[in-house]
Amino acid sequence: MARFAHDPSMLLREPVAARAGLPPAVYAGLARDPVPGVLWALAGNPGTDEAVIRALARVRDPEVLARLIRHPRLPLDLLAGPVGRARAGRDPLPRIAAATQAEVDGLAASADAGVRAHVARRRDLPPAVREALAADPDAKVAKAVAAHPGLGEDRLRAMAARHGVQVLAQIAANPDAPGALLEELVRHDPPVLGVLRAVARHPNATGPALLGCLGDVKARRHAAAHPALPARELPRLLDDPDWQVVEAAAAHPALPPAVIRESMP
Repeated sequence: MARFAHDPSMLLREPVAARAGLPPAVYAGLARDPVPGVLWALAGNPGTDEAVIRALARVRDPEVLARLIRHPRLPLDLLAGPVGRARAGRDPLPRIAAATQAEVDGLAASADAGVRAHVARRRDLPPAVREALAADPDAKVAKAVAAHPGLGEDRLRAMAARHGVQVLAQIAANPDAPGALLEELVRHDPPVLGVLRAVARHPNATGPALLGCLGDVKARRHAAAHPALPARELPRLLDDPDWQVVEAAAAHPALPPAVIRESMP
């Protein structure tokens, strides 16, 4: 395998770069490869060590950085640089998910808002850390933590007042958001589609909140199946142009038997 790492063909070098369990010197050599595909494979290899990760971080290739940020052995200090700004998805980073309590505390206190936002995506934060991040002045940090369970109604309302539309959809997705707050979020003018779609799925959604979700087809698909949707709305939804809405309304346990009989061919 080490011999293949120096083969003239990238078709051989790329699978070597993706293979775990090779000597560190092999990976170090591949980190100097001029072919992007080889570097992409190496950056996504969980077997690479810190030295190789740091060398790849200097390449500044967007795909390399996007793979490095999800590397399980990523040095945490790299999050404050270009790696930390790479696309990372919505889930907590593997390295942050595995961080110790001391590391979590340090990340949450970072001067870099991007680093704080990354740690805020964890959903098992200690209450003190969770509250500190929820009170963060940076909207992207608040957005990342807004759906965290355990945030009380007062805190959620304070976040909404401070950051507005930037965090409303995430607040609507918080499992502890009460029905009254969901009703207020749905009434926001102009409507926030992310709010409507989150509320339509929310177990705490009230009838009035769900009625406010019916204007968006994606939200309507979930609202039509929600047990809190007023039964009077179901017959109308059976004529909806979207078949998924019709299917959800037809399966709703509150649909009157008489309407069911009328709808049958």
